[in-house]
Amino acid sequence: MSAQLDPIHLSTRLIESAQDWQHFDSLLRTYAATDLDQPHLSSIWKDLDDLPARYGPPHGAALLLIAQNETTRLAEVIGCGALASTQLQGACEIKRLYIQPAFRGQGGSKVLIRDLLEKAQAEGYDQAVLSTWQSNSTGLALYQALGFLPVPSFKSHPNSELIFLGRTLRATDAQNSP
Repeated sequence: MSAQLDPIHLSTRLIESAQDWQHFDSLLRTYAATDLDQPHLSSIWKDLDDLPARYGPPHGAALLLIAQNETTRLAEVIGCGALASTQLQGACEIKRLYIQPAFRGQGGSKVLIRDLLEKAQAEGYDQAVLSTWQSNSTGLALYQALGFLPVPSFKSHPNSELIFLGRTLRATDAQNSP
C-alpha cells in the first residue's frame, strides 16, 4: 500500500487480542527507538514490561490506528495511542501516541485522540490530561485545536521542559470535538 498515492480511510480498533498487544508493543518499541524525546527519562520501558496491566481494563485502554486503502481495501496497522488512569481523581492520561512516518500528516493523530477521548468519557473519566515536550510544535498545535489547555503538573518528571495539558470530557465537549 502506498501511503502517499492511494486514498486511505483511517479508523481505530480497541486492543483486546494477543496479536493486537503485539502490534502495540512493536509500535511502541519503534517509537522509543526513533521518535521519543529523551527516551532514557521515559516510563515507556516499564510500560513495555506488561502493556495490558498498564493500558488494559479496568482503568485504561489502548487503540491501534488502522489505514485501509480505499482502492485495494487492504488494511494495515499504522499507529497507536492509549489512555491510563492518573493520580488525579476522575482524570486519565492520553499516552503513547505514535504514527508511522509514512502516514503522518493525514489526520491519524486527530482520529486517535478523538477516539481516545470518546473511550475515556465512556469509561467515566471527567478529564483527559497529557504531557509533551516544548519542542513538539505540531503536537501542541493539534492538542490546542482539540481543546487542551495548560494544567498544573499531574506527575513527577525529571525534565522541567515537559508541558502539561488537559481538557474536560463533558458530553457537549465530546460532541464538539473535531
